[in-house]
Amino acid sequence: MPQFSGVNTAGDFVSLPQAILDVYSMDILHEALGIMRFEEFAVKKTELSKQAGETITMSRYNNISRGGQLDEHVEMDEKSMSMSQQAITVTEWGNAIGVSEKLLQTSFDDQMAEAGVLLGRDYAIVRDIMCRDTLSNAAQVIYGGRKANAAAMDGAVDFFDVELIRLAVEILQTKNAPKFNGDFYICFLHPHQAAYLKRDPDWVSAQNYAQTRALFNGELGRWEDVIFIGTTHCRNGAASSNDPGYESTFVSAATGGATAANVYESMVFADSAYGVADALPVEMRDNGVRDYGRKHGLAWYSIMGSGLLEDDFIVRFETV
Repeated sequence: MPQFSGVNTAGDFVSLPQAILDVYSMDILHEALGIMRFEEFAVKKTELSKQAGETITMSRYNNISRGGQLDEHVEMDEKSMSMSQQAITVTEWGNAIGVSEKLLQTSFDDQMAEAGVLLGRDYAIVRDIMCRDTLSNAAQVIYGGRKANAAAMDGAVDFFDVELIRLAVEILQTKNAPKFNGDFYICFLHPHQAAYLKRDPDWVSAQNYAQTRALFNGELGRWEDVIFIGTTHCRNGAASSNDPGYESTFVSAATGGATAANVYESMVFADSAYGVADALPVEMRDNGVRDYGRKHGLAWYSIMGSGLLEDDFIVRFETV
């Protein structure tokens, strides 16, 4: 018997009440949380009054003029606060699953729960890649082997290494990019890049680091105050049916060296580098009664967007 409680109608089919859809909307979000990586490091803002195509504004306060030594009997010079605003456009996002009425009523599996799992996974990938695409728009890029561009890289040697991290950290610290919790930057990289990073002789063993502190799922280790997290959501040219980061423009882009190879993108960034705006948090929706009660359409739906807040706080890498 089905494990959800539907409402029978005159046509002898099940109508999905809003209370059940609300419950499985939370199930979608629950399933998504274990997959999303970029989400937890973004600045977030929700304005439920906004509609698709409108913007949600995030404020950024500038540092005040520097203080100094005080003279007795002289009042302090009061500084003014200044701010800038970044508008993020929110748009509609979603995906759907078709379920027959017969399956809902006769299946021994909880079809609503299974749909929630599948829709939650899909929502997680879509939202995470939305955040990734925002970071991928950053202007600062360092190429493998410190080459001038991707086409100049050699597919046999220009892999991801700790020297790239040293250069990126120098850029971020020079620009006074704030660390998360005042302690670390974050680097997302593809597992292919992580494999070469861990072969670098200067790399500190991730296992030794994990025994002292492990903050986030997927954390690989720490180097130069950068925490590394591996994810297949990073853009790359290695085609795989299970790799959502695959993009054809990254295939065999390294052609200037002795050996051509696929290109992999990663990025290191500071706190407040990008933001995520929600006008409608994710929810499950029913497409109503179709084909005289024989079919149901179940979907996740959200109105959201993402945008850069501080381009200077992001450094991208492209390596083989």
